[in-house]
Amino acid sequence: MEPAIADGHLYFSNQLAPYLREYRIGDIITFTHEDRLWISRVVALENDTIEIKENEILVNDAIMNNGISRNWDRWDYGTYAIKTTFTVPANHVYVLSDNLSAHHDDSRVFGPINKSKIAGLIW
Repeated sequence: MEPAIADGHLYFSNQLAPYLREYRIGDIITFTHEDRLWISRVVALENDTIEIKENEILVNDAIMNNGISRNWDRWDYGTYAIKTTFTVPANHVYVLSDNLSAHHDDSRVFGPINKSKIAGLIW
């Protein structure tokens, strides 16, 4: 998740965040998947549409331009690599890694994340 999350720095995971406000695009969250704790950035919310094509991320038909560097060598990595428009189901978010290799697992691999699996919001 560099440069947003840097090695050797201390970060906090706010576990009360879901009770205080809704998740937002751009939030960095921790969540559980297959008994492991993961960290990724929210790029689409429930009922949003997402498509990854020609090395661009489109959310609700607009190119995602948030200044995050993604140096993926294979954008089509994973079962949920979204070559066609995909609608995020209710009570889920779609997450992607930031500046990591294509082989970092995120929603491209295990699909949208159920909000009940979110452990906290990084701040």
